[in-house]
Amino acid sequence: TRYCSAQNWMEDASVCPTVVTKQFNILSSTIQNKTINAENVVNVTTQLQTVVSQATEVVDQSASNLAVVTTVIIQISNITSLNAAVSNTTIINVVSILSSIQTWPPTVVEKSGSMIVKSFEA
Repeated sequence: TRYCSAQNWMEDASVCPTVVTKQFNILSSTIQNKTINAENVVNVTTQLQTVVSQATEVVDQSASNLAVVTTVIIQISNITSLNAAVSNTTIINVVSILSSIQTWPPTVVEKSGSMIVKSFEA
C-alpha cells in the first residue's frame, strides 16, 4: 500500500491517480464547463491527443479515461458534421488519438470503441 497524497487515505498504489490520469480529469472538467465548438476544437483535440499519447501505462488506459476520449470525439464528430471546414489539424489529432487507443487493453476499448466509430457514421 501507499499513501495517496491527493486523497487522505491509504490506497493500493495502482488505484492512486497518476499524472496522466490527473490530466484526463482536468480535461474532463474543462469540457464539462465549456462546449467544444469550431473555435476551440483544434485546441481541445491537441490537448487530448497529447494526453492520450502519454497514456502508456495500463493504469492510465482505464475506462474512465477512455470515457473522456469518447465524449470529446463524439462532440468533435457533431462539429464536423455541421462544419465541413474543420481544420486538418483536428482530423490529424483525431486519427492520432484513435491510433493510440488501439494499443489500450481490449477490455477497456471494446465498450467505447463502437460508440466512437458510430459517432462518425453518416
